[in-house]
Amino acid sequence: MMDRNIIEQIVLEVMKQLASKNQIPSINIQKPKLLIVGDTSFVEPSYLSKLETKWDTITDNELEKIKLDQVNQVVFLHATQDLLAKGALGIFDTKESKLLSRCFFESVPVSIIPTVYLQEHLLNENPKNKPYVSQLQEYKQRLLTFGANVETIESFIAKSGNAAEAITAKTSITKKKKLLTQRDVQDCRDFELLVDDQTIITPLARDTAREMGKIIKVIETKGAKR
Repeated sequence: MMDRNIIEQIVLEVMKQLASKNQIPSINIQKPKLLIVGDTSFVEPSYLSKLETKWDTITDNELEKIKLDQVNQVVFLHATQDLLAKGALGIFDTKESKLLSRCFFESVPVSIIPTVYLQEHLLNENPKNKPYVSQLQEYKQRLLTFGANVETIESFIAKSGNAAEAITAKTSITKKKKLLTQRDVQDCRDFELLVDDQTIITPLARDTAREMGKIIKVIETKGAKR
């Protein structure tokens, strides 16, 4: 039986020859998906435009059409103290709190933008009722430990571009590969490797991923010829 290292070397050589003849299709990297929960009519149009340049934005009206594992990040607009308290305490009896709970369970990145009124109190160093505001601030800190960001819309917009580029870069590095080898699996720091459906995965790469407890996920390319 031929050694798998030899098989991988043969496949590498074949791929080099195909690449030199331009027989390998190019891959179109899609923008990461951002689920926006809440009314966007109160958001500055310029902010939304900035988001749409980096993200494929989805409103919560479309939530039934998309699975949460297809979303790269979720942002809750105009979040009230009801959502902050329920999210911190693990209560899920509304559409928003149920979605927030699912995000935590599935480790989906979350940003929570409190209402302007709530921000004025949470960010006030000398609130009129300090014990009450301190309780809300404790909820905020607990949400941070769960992995959520509680921030202003300006802060979210400022960071969202870099976050989207990081997701796109991480996705494209693997997806653009024509061949996934053992070394690729070993060098990848992520638990999940995303590859295009045109990518050839060597047997050694599959074995290594299995041994390291990693998952190789194949993403279908739009317009790919079969």
